[in-house]
Amino acid sequence: MHNRINKYTISIILFIIMGCSNSVVTGVFSDNEKSFVYNLFNTEYLWYDKVDTTVDTSNFTKPQDMVSALRVMPPDKWSFTMSVKEYNDYSNQGASGFGFGYVVSNFQVYFVRVDSPVYGKLLRGDIILKIDGNDINSNLITQASKNDGVESIFTVDRNGTQIDIALTPTVYSYKVSLAKVINHNSKRVGYLRYDAFTSSSTAEIEKAFTKFHDAGIDELVIDLRYNHGGSVLTASILLDNITNAYLGQRQIYLDWNKNYQYNNSTYNFDTQTDGNELDMSRVFFLTKSSSASASELVISALKPYLGDDNVITIGEATAGKPVGMSSRVYGDDYYFLINFVVKNDAGVTTSFDGIPATCPADDNLNYQRGDEKGDMLATALHYIDYNSCP
Repeated sequence: MHNRINKYTISIILFIIMGCSNSVVTGVFSDNEKSFVYNLFNTEYLWYDKVDTTVDTSNFTKPQDMVSALRVMPPDKWSFTMSVKEYNDYSNQGASGFGFGYVVSNFQVYFVRVDSPVYGKLLRGDIILKIDGNDINSNLITQASKNDGVESIFTVDRNGTQIDIALTPTVYSYKVSLAKVINHNSKRVGYLRYDAFTSSSTAEIEKAFTKFHDAGIDELVIDLRYNHGGSVLTASILLDNITNAYLGQRQIYLDWNKNYQYNNSTYNFDTQTDGNELDMSRVFFLTKSSSASASELVISALKPYLGDDNVITIGEATAGKPVGMSSRVYGDDYYFLINFVVKNDAGVTTSFDGIPATCPADDNLNYQRGDEKGDMLATALHYIDYNSCP
């Protein structure tokens, strides 16, 4: 494992958690806490000089409501708050419920967490029709997910066939990655599904790259299509594993507002190797508009070293979140307000419009992630074969 005691150790987070605006209310939102939040917005906040000082904060009863009212929009649609428990669960890859995401319009499953209670049972592409015989709606899913230990029967359409699946929500731990080596024509292609830059996922990264290193892969595809971001340190460690050709050189730096320049920090490629790092001359990333923050950081950080033509994005433009936040705690609440801009070694920051796709490709839910016939991975494999988009 990498020893990073020389790196910036303050908890830095660049993620968007789905549903974070519905954080659990853990206590009274006191006047003292409101003053604390107001002070953060007028000091450390990146756009401190544009905050609306006429907002009456006395009537807010929920931390997120106050954060939403004070953040500067556009561009800030990210600053948020969450409970200490929610933060600890996320950081340690723990959750409760079922562990899947679905398309609201038709209840089609698009995402299943690795090792969640429904992993291997409910599949990406399944269309949920009923729960316990009742026609599906979002409230049914929400209520069933809260009944820890209580089995529900999901009726789903799987490839045109209706089947019943018994699913039980529980408290669980999950993984954020899956790694495999694809033998494609004359090439060995490393495929890494990576869902979140959690601080606890570095062991998963190391294991994946040991697998790739031992297999002697020729090409690398990293699937970030639903990765909203996470820890900058974890992103730095992923970069170290992608290439060991730039030891000690700068990956990215974080640029705070003019009054907090002493908080500016730099992340460098590690100065020593562990033996499992790769030396990739190009990398493919599978991206969507939900690929944000630390996902964009990794893509951007590689460009000064590998060149734009060798950092290839497949799918659609990323979210466009070139900024990040440092956590602050008050009582039972964590506050994540945008504090800094992320820049690569060339001083370039990601556009708020996102990183455009080198090759457009659909996220076809009829295929599991990692399936070579799936549109996004198939497009990457085509590029490997022909050095061009299909």
